[in-house]
Amino acid sequence: MKKNFDVTGMTCSACSNRVEKAVAGVPGVEDVSVNLLKNSMTVSYDEAKLDSGKIVHQVEDIGYGASLH
Repeated sequence: MKKNFDVTGMTCSACSNRVEKAVAGVPGVEDVSVNLLKNSMTVSYDEAKLDSGKIVHQVEDIGYGASLH
């Protein structure tokens, strides 16, 4: 499954890298790409192991906002 998310609170490339690394470390995530300029993130993941709520929660845990696009 591939879903797009809106991410808030990112101000620089270090922020987007931090979000990308945090989400990439979640079990079940296959691929993640964060776009700082669009404040967005695209995540490919295994629906059997993970749901979008856990991805949002992971982003929020590191201090940013996230929601399904």
